[in-house]
Amino acid sequence: MGLSHSSSYHSSHVRSVTESGPVIIEPYSTVYPRLDVLDMYNDEKYRPQFDLLVQSYQAMFDRPYEDMRSFYQIAGIHGLPYSAYDGVKGDHEYHNDTDWAQGRWGGYCHHGDVLFPPWHRPYMMLIESQLISEAKKIASQYPDNEKEKYVDAANQLRHPYWDWADLKAMNGVPEFFTSLEIELNTPKGKKNVTNPLKRYHLPVNLSYPLPDGQNPNDAPNYTLPSMDFNPYTPAGYPTVRHPNSKYEDQDNIMNQNFSVYVPTVFRPGFYQMFHIENFLHFSNHAVRGSNDTEMEDTNPGHPNPLVFVGYAHFASIETTHDGFHLVSGGLAGHLSYPDITGFDPLFFFHHCNVDRMFALWQGVWIPESVGINGTYTDVLYSKVNENTALTPFRKSTTDFWTSKDVRDVEKLGYTYPDLAKFKGQDPKNLQAYLLELYKPDPHYGRRFYVKLTIEAGKLVGPYSIRVFIDLPSANAETPVTSPHFAGFVAMWRNNAHTKVNSTTYVTGTVDITDCMEKLGIRMQKHDYVQDVNATTGEVKPTSIFDVNHDINIVPVLLDGKSVGPKDAGVTTIEAFSFEHDKVNQNFLVESTGEFYGTKKF
Repeated sequence: MGLSHSSSYHSSHVRSVTESGPVIIEPYSTVYPRLDVLDMYNDEKYRPQFDLLVQSYQAMFDRPYEDMRSFYQIAGIHGLPYSAYDGVKGDHEYHNDTDWAQGRWGGYCHHGDVLFPPWHRPYMMLIESQLISEAKKIASQYPDNEKEKYVDAANQLRHPYWDWADLKAMNGVPEFFTSLEIELNTPKGKKNVTNPLKRYHLPVNLSYPLPDGQNPNDAPNYTLPSMDFNPYTPAGYPTVRHPNSKYEDQDNIMNQNFSVYVPTVFRPGFYQMFHIENFLHFSNHAVRGSNDTEMEDTNPGHPNPLVFVGYAHFASIETTHDGFHLVSGGLAGHLSYPDITGFDPLFFFHHCNVDRMFALWQGVWIPESVGINGTYTDVLYSKVNENTALTPFRKSTTDFWTSKDVRDVEKLGYTYPDLAKFKGQDPKNLQAYLLELYKPDPHYGRRFYVKLTIEAGKLVGPYSIRVFIDLPSANAETPVTSPHFAGFVAMWRNNAHTKVNSTTYVTGTVDITDCMEKLGIRMQKHDYVQDVNATTGEVKPTSIFDVNHDINIVPVLLDGKSVGPKDAGVTTIEAFSFEHDKVNQNFLVESTGEFYGTKKF
């Protein structure tokens, strides 16, 4: 991210329409579940599906990269190479030199608007359908005594998800994503094979060379590039995660990240998300201004007089999704950069989990909104709604999938185990189950939140904004293992808009309840006569904490360097709380909201 684009920014090849005809995504004729990948790996009943899945990934890797159905081409839909996939240009084809300068995104994906969750649904169906196609070919090659089992497995195969907010994820990324080799039962028997789930070797140059020393082929003098740049990946080099100076993965650092961020960022994010009913607030992290009618300016939970805090007191699905990319990729890791993230195979297991969250969420459907970032086929600030074409995904030679088309996953031919378990029941039962599944800690009672409002484009991402409690000395070197660390807000898909209609903001919240409990900070409900300023509605600082001094914001770049809050775009931080329902502890009650003050930058 953050480069001054020119035509050299493209990959070294230009796409063309596939010779085998347009790529069409069709629903499956039967419904089977997308499984937890850990279950697919560990349960003997599903292990044949895992064997086929891994071999199918390798088969997609092996396809000629010019083939629209190859892994390279499908992975490149998300961001680079910023050229037409399968000939899909739309009415407003992206022009690399001029559109980037205005802040328009050159990939096809939607970020920062209501199409973020539904756009990724046909994307997952596309790669899934290609994997199934390969799996069926591979299954037919097994010996007669195993063929029937593997043919059935291929027919039932759906792309699995990795639930990175599950408590098990605190142990780190599963080994089958990190090992160089993996044992599979293949048509030629059990054998160790090169593991395609770990990495993908680029067949052509991706991005463009950086200053001497910052390119993998400069080894042994390789230095990790600045976060301002997409890492350059020469042809023949693999995707990496948290690379070191030898261009090797540092799995230990990645796993340490998960041990810290699963309880502080991922689980609280999902817990907050499942309290949201409004799709605008659930779907994405963007707000176009304090007067944006798409994000209400008042919150009925706060005492009179009302103080503007918006609806971002709960996390959107995109906000939590963004955090995963930074945690898993690290500096110079492909997952950390929106332009190149799709080339790491872990991306698709991650987005299958995001799609699962989308399918499990209960609420209203997509209203009309604005695509603030644009895409390869849509200009900045295009109107988007449930009928907007989700390019480049075709459902026929002439029509594209829309959000309205993909609303019901069973009609697409898949489901998720949690969804199937509660099929036909009161949606509240599923919601209660999910809130219990992802509760961040044992502290029900009153929960405390810090909301950050960040002006997009002030600092080119990706970066994170860490929140510390009661530690004025906190800085970029303060370890996130500190008891004062509460969580962070990720600024992942972020670039400067130079010609826009209005200022764009990103909002996110950090649940600070567990951190307060560990530090012994008062958490009881307040006496409004003694503790609340009758004029402003704010809780007096002496009653709990002083927002100006006791909530400490530390923006940190991917390379570990610190940036001032104002330079990072932070405009305000606000603190507030909500109480759980006394009957059902899973549900937060808006009428119990308390506001503790604002700090402006």
